[in-house]
Amino acid sequence: MLDFNAASFLEELGLRATRPRQAIARILFADGQNRHVTAEWLAEEVSQQGEPVALATIYNTLHSLADAGALRMVRGTGQDNIVFDTYTRPHHHFLDERTGELTDIPDGQLTLGSLPVAPDGRTIAGYDIVIRIR
Repeated sequence: MLDFNAASFLEELGLRATRPRQAIARILFADGQNRHVTAEWLAEEVSQQGEPVALATIYNTLHSLADAGALRMVRGTGQDNIVFDTYTRPHHHFLDERTGELTDIPDGQLTLGSLPVAPDGRTIAGYDIVIRIR
């Protein structure tokens, strides 16, 4: 996506196209690659590109992008923070316990016979499976 326009991308998601948000969007989406990122990693990348941004702004932007559907939050990684995934279609992950690296499980390689009944009359909104590997 050499012609990636961060401002248009953000506006189409209903987000203000501030300079920090545009810098973050370019890192996450301009090359069209799927990636798993933490806020800390992203802050370092933004800083290396000459756009130092407060970590709180990084977190707020990641959560805004997730709320807008451009990112998925992956929990249960055993880390203190959430990993954000640019591949938003339903899928699951391998987690390398030694490195903390997430790897997508290809579609169709994991099947479940059934899901448990949700407690207290609630409904299941979705599920994410993280398979730990060594």
